[in-house]
Amino acid sequence: MNLLGIDEKRLRREWISASEGQRFAEVIREFTEEIRKLGKNPLIQREIAV
Repeated sequence: MNLLGIDEKRLRREWISASEGQRFAEVIREFTEEIRKLGKNPLIQREIAV
């Protein structure tokens, strides 16, 4: 991710079974909050500037 210029905090991998719907929702909520705290993706700004 660093080679691409993407902060490692913007990627999360979890192993969640299809039977764990509630766990899936929890992980998505947590990760969405983390991403919001990081702010806008800096790569988008870089692409616009180029």
